[in-house]
Amino acid sequence: MSMNFILTLPAIFYICLAVYSISLTVNALRKLRIYKFADYLLVILLGLFLLMTVIQFGAELSWWRFLGQGIQLRLPWYAMLLFSGVIFGLTAAVFRTENPGLAWLIISLVIMGIAVTADALEIFPGDLNWGRQQEGYTHSILSTIIQAVGWGFFVILSSIMVLHEYRVTDRTVVKQRAIYWTSALILYIGSTVLMMLGHEIIGSLLLLTSTIILNFLVLTYRLPDLKILAFRGAGYTLSGIIIILIYALGFLILERYFVELDWYKPVYNGVFFSLVALTFFLPTNRLVNSILERLLSSEGTRTLEIRSYSKTLSSILDIELLSKVTIEMICESLELRKGTLFLVDRLEPEKDPPNWRLKAVQGTSVTLPDLDFLPANSPITKVLAEEKRPLTQSELEFIPKFQAIPENVLAWIKALDVEALVPIHTEDEWIGLFALSQKRSGASFSDEELELLSSLADQTSVALQNARLVESLTKIDSQLRRAKASQNTALDKIEQIKKSSSDIISIKAHELRSPLTVVSGYSQLLANDNKLMEDDYYSELINGIVSGSDRLQNIIENMIDTASVQPKNLNIDTTPLSLYTMVDSVCRDLGGQVRARKITLSHDNLGEIPPVYGDSKALKKVFEILINYAMTHTPSGGKIKITGRHIPPRSELLKWEGAEIIVTDTGIGIDSEAKGRIFQERMNPMMADFSLLDELAAGEEHPGEELAIVRSIIEAHNGRVWVERLKKDAEHLPGSEFHVVLPLEQQSYPTQPDQSN
Repeated sequence: MSMNFILTLPAIFYICLAVYSISLTVNALRKLRIYKFADYLLVILLGLFLLMTVIQFGAELSWWRFLGQGIQLRLPWYAMLLFSGVIFGLTAAVFRTENPGLAWLIISLVIMGIAVTADALEIFPGDLNWGRQQEGYTHSILSTIIQAVGWGFFVILSSIMVLHEYRVTDRTVVKQRAIYWTSALILYIGSTVLMMLGHEIIGSLLLLTSTIILNFLVLTYRLPDLKILAFRGAGYTLSGIIIILIYALGFLILERYFVELDWYKPVYNGVFFSLVALTFFLPTNRLVNSILERLLSSEGTRTLEIRSYSKTLSSILDIELLSKVTIEMICESLELRKGTLFLVDRLEPEKDPPNWRLKAVQGTSVTLPDLDFLPANSPITKVLAEEKRPLTQSELEFIPKFQAIPENVLAWIKALDVEALVPIHTEDEWIGLFALSQKRSGASFSDEELELLSSLADQTSVALQNARLVESLTKIDSQLRRAKASQNTALDKIEQIKKSSSDIISIKAHELRSPLTVVSGYSQLLANDNKLMEDDYYSELINGIVSGSDRLQNIIENMIDTASVQPKNLNIDTTPLSLYTMVDSVCRDLGGQVRARKITLSHDNLGEIPPVYGDSKALKKVFEILINYAMTHTPSGGKIKITGRHIPPRSELLKWEGAEIIVTDTGIGIDSEAKGRIFQERMNPMMADFSLLDELAAGEEHPGEELAIVRSIIEAHNGRVWVERLKKDAEHLPGSEFHVVLPLEQQSYPTQPDQSN
């Protein structure tokens, strides 16, 4: 039996529907990403729609005459029954986010099998007198009843499921999805009724619309508002009209010029232009959408919004004010109900990737709870911190990977009750977050609006970073002020302690001096007794007493000097002094000790230096200590040399005109580790007695106190003192080099010594 290939207008319509259903199926196969099971059910649903279209196309061309008359005329009914079963499974997979199983498929196939058998055997026959069939057609009443019950069963269960989810959920996005889903069910019911009444073309259009809505709801987790939906509907409609016009025009041209050729058949014409329509529908749709976007674009308004936003934020340095202004501008621009700005900080700065802490900024109309711990491996962190893109509530509720998040983060998200989380990033750091509610219209954010929010977040990042920097500097300044106040208080206490300790040292030293004078006097009397000194045993004892009392006398003198030469306590009587005369006098006084140690002591160039202003007694003490220190650390046969030079004004060493005196020796040198403490006071004032006993017991001299005296005297003269050649070597004897700088004129303000030297 040959088939009829003469194409009618209804047949052309069904070809277009088939082409479009194939494009929908291909698109669904490309986007198997959100719901695993629901995606496969959607592909089956689109396949059934294609099957329905092929059945209608074949009926127009009388392709199904090889089937029994009952089965032939009931083919669309069988497809609609399976369609209702797939819709039920798809509804369960989407709203219950679980695998609905295969019971629905088995039930629908069993019902269809019974209906096919009843139609083939004409069980309980009756007359069919509605729709497109002629009067007197005999059909199976059992088949009709079975299919109506099965179809109604699945449709009613799907409707109940959607209504239940709408009533029990408090999530706006689920309610929106239920409303859209209900509209698709209503269109499906209408299409079924129209097809049963014989209005196949109108019924097919309603079924197509229902299928498009279900396809959109399954593949899209972020639902658009009506404006976006209307825009996309217009794009698809115009694309379809263009394809139909191309198809009709091409068909008419071929019919006019090639109909008389022997090889020409209308079916070839239809197949060729069906392939053309299938190939060019999606590119045509993209072209139409781009044209509509250019015609209806709000790019200029968006640019103005960003410029106005950026200009407003540029002068705000207070975080709370910045939060208030940004949220108010965003809510006004996008018609949002509320919003909050969060500050984002790393919990472990050294960890990469880090965990995060989100703190809501006070000052906005609604303050949301803080999130004290957001783990680095959370899917939310990956989107906000790594992908740097907005995250919507729809994604959180419908994408499976966001279901496995920590309980504290889940509780925080539920408490937010917001529609979008928009991260704020600098070039290399996540610093903030906008938590924005749903729009007043109840619609979700469109892609364009999310892109706008990302642009506004980029504009906010600079202002927020500056505001956070100012806040940090303010905190640091406040801390420094408190620290300075505490430091001043501590310094006052230290000065009091130092003054008290100096008084204690002075008192105890004077108390020790009185009995020591008695001991020294009696020891000298014993030493002058020739009869006792002739006895070796008594001579050794008496010499030990004399030596110990002399050493103790030196220690006590140092204690008194240490207590009396503090810069604030030292009274300097400055007069013009000749450095040559003063140093030469010290060298003469120490001549006996120098000769006894076989050390060469000399001075040079001191006569060429102008007189300095200073206290003769105090400065003489300085050079006595420095020369004694050099002799102590220089072995026999060594050299000690004192040189000097004039320092011009504004030199590196002194702001004004002065003199530099250098005491150089060839001794063992000074350890570099002692650089920072060589001029420090080693004596503990509160433990003066024990320090004294320790020194006496060890029989050692500790020059730290004497060098501290040197520093105090020089600083009291507004001068400087330091040591060079910081290297200690008993074998190669690198020596040491002490530098003393004194001003030539009396100064009112003290200089600060260079601690680096």
